Amino acid sequence: MAKACISATGLSVAFEPNPPVFHSLDLHLPDETVALIGPNGAGKTLLGECLAGVRHPHAGQVQHHVPVAYLSQHAAEHLTRDTVAAFLGVEAALAALQRLLCGTGRVDDLSLLDERWTLKEDLIGELVRFELPANCLMVPISSLSGGQRTRLHLLRLSRIRDAFLILDEPSNHLDQAGRRWLSEWLSTRPGGALVITHDQTLLQSFGRLLELRNGAIQWHGLGFAAYLQTREQLLEKARHDQQHARQTIKNELQQQQTEKERHEQRVKKGRAKASKKDMPKILLDARKQRSEATGGRIAQKHQSVLQEEQLRKAGAESVLGRETVLGFPLTEPTPISGHLLHLDKVILPWLSSPLSLDVQIRSGERWWLRGNNGSGKSTLLRAINGDLAPHSGQIHRRGSALKLDQHLSLLDDTENALENFRRLNPGWTEGQYRDRLALVRLPGNQALHPVAQLSGGERLKVALACTLMGPKAAQLILLDEPDNHLDLESQTLLAQVLRCYQGTLLVVTHSEVFAEQLGLDKILNL
Repeated sequence: MAKACISATGLSVAFEPNPPVFHSLDLHLPDETVALIGPNGAGKTLLGECLAGVRHPHAGQVQHHVPVAYLSQHAAEHLTRDTVAAFLGVEAALAALQRLLCGTGRVDDLSLLDERWTLKEDLIGELVRFELPANCLMVPISSLSGGQRTRLHLLRLSRIRDAFLILDEPSNHLDQAGRRWLSEWLSTRPGGALVITHDQTLLQSFGRLLELRNGAIQWHGLGFAAYLQTREQLLEKARHDQQHARQTIKNELQQQQTEKERHEQRVKKGRAKASKKDMPKILLDARKQRSEATGGRIAQKHQSVLQEEQLRKAGAESVLGRETVLGFPLTEPTPISGHLLHLDKVILPWLSSPLSLDVQIRSGERWWLRGNNGSGKSTLLRAINGDLAPHSGQIHRRGSALKLDQHLSLLDDTENALENFRRLNPGWTEGQYRDRLALVRLPGNQALHPVAQLSGGERLKVALACTLMGPKAAQLILLDEPDNHLDLESQTLLAQVLRCYQGTLLVVTHSEVFAEQLGLDKILNL
């Protein structure tokens, strides 16, 4: 039996006046690699922070039986001018080694080096294993790509001996090759790990899943494919229960009304007969009591059934609620015949080995822009959108374009969702904007919270509403990794929605599963 690396008892996190995110959770994580999944807002990051010891729960205790190392989902986004060597804590030792080899060593250099005469060679070996440039030890971290910074963080965590890792969305900045590397590394490294992820490709490599949903946790021990099958069966049962409850409630209310009307007719006849005063008072009182008792029994009989079916309906809808998170109507673009976009011998700036791009994209086509980290995918989207000029060549575009990048830079974090929507899509009444935001699960006061206070998934949903649901629609939608922060249900629903979009799509994604769901049938490789 695998030993417990982390034990948690009675964990609770709440933010007044809201209900607890989770309450009285008991969890024991073994010496193996498991995935933590669940819908956006379920508290996965909060749970990971509590288990890692970087956040104190409002109640409960966490015990570490081995060293625990934590990687935040935003770690790769924090830029610093520190060198790679300084980040790994070896800058002083490398400098000491260099002085000793040059014959200029100081008194304390031997203690700094601590007999690690092959330190540089060992570090280069580690860099290569983590698919980082062998000569990057003295370069600033800010010069690395997002995927390289992620692998560097993982390299630093791997240097902690016997550590249990808690990784929050580690694949967000990794390209397809990086994600394959991550999957292989997790499966071969010693020590356990808890990986918080929505990456469907990465999830297929896990044998055990831990799901956090509606404040409770549940283990799934047969892998991701079996989880999806079980989840679909649960949703199918919920759909059946919801339909059955609705029909039963309707029938019960109709039957209750019919019996009530019949009873009222009998009462009316009894009153008419009593008005003739041809019956003793004692019999009239007895009839009245029986009538009142009958009316009470009718109400009680139906009330118990109605309460039971209302509970069944509420339970089913709590399961099905996530299915409609992104089920919103799209604003269709004005069609344009012929070619919408022509890349005429375009060479992008800043790339070390740029290619000349000569591509024609027709109206209504769906393109997957694919390539490794640093190949220029985001740069190309910026050039197509007019945010920067190509190094050479011409970009000819007809119609309007709208770009949603992976940093959601079209949003103003100081504004709320309603203000962002109105600013980016003028022309509607406040009620129309609110109706659309309610369809992406931002109703009422939630639409008035500053965007900076929303979760990553909620911020993305605001951005998608601003991109796809305004008074007018662009003929070309440029999407840069739109699936990065979406939970599994929302990824599926987003793909279903975008499949209905009649304009042209140019999408950057590292997920083969998501690209297939979107129906991206044309590929541009960089």
